[in-house]
Amino acid sequence: MSRRLRQLAALSCVLAVMAVLAWGCTSGGGEVTTTIGDVTTTSPSVSPTSQGNALIGTQLKATSSTPKEYVDAIAQAKPVVILFYVPGGSDDARVLDSLNALQPSFPSYVFLLYDYKTPDLYGDLSTLLKVNYPPELILVDGTGTIKQVWNGFVDQGTINQSLVNLVKT
Repeated sequence: MSRRLRQLAALSCVLAVMAVLAWGCTSGGGEVTTTIGDVTTTSPSVSPTSQGNALIGTQLKATSSTPKEYVDAIAQAKPVVILFYVPGGSDDARVLDSLNALQPSFPSYVFLLYDYKTPDLYGDLSTLLKVNYPPELILVDGTGTIKQVWNGFVDQGTINQSLVNLVKT
C-alpha cells in the first residue's frame, strides 16, 4: 500500500471515530452545548424546570420532617421564598445576593435560604419540592400554593416583580 493510501485510510479512521464520538455526545441524555462567539453555555438536555413547573398551582403538604419555619409561615398565611443553593456557585451567589438585597423590602415574607449541603436544616422540603438543580428558587403564597419555580440564574428585577405579584394572586 502506498504511503498516501495509508495516510488516507488513517484519516478516514480518525474521522469515523470522531463522528461516532460526536454522535454519542449529542444523542440521548447528557448535556447540550451551545457556542456563540467566545461564549460557551452548557445546559442539561432535559430541562430541570419541567418538574418544578408541574408543581406550580399545587399546595405543598407539610410532614413531620418539614421545617418548622415553613409550617409556621403557612399557618400565619405568610408568603414564603425558598432558595436551595450551593455555596461557591456563581449563579447561586448571584441569586442569593439578590434575595438578600430584596428581603428588607418584603418584611411580611418568610425567606428560607438553604445551603443544599445541610439537609438537617431543610428536612424534607427538597424532596417535597423535587429540587434537583440548584440554585432553585420557589415562591409559595400564604395558602401554601406554589406560585413560581426557577432553576438556575434569575435576575433581581424578575424576582422583585414576582415577589410583588405573589400577594396579588
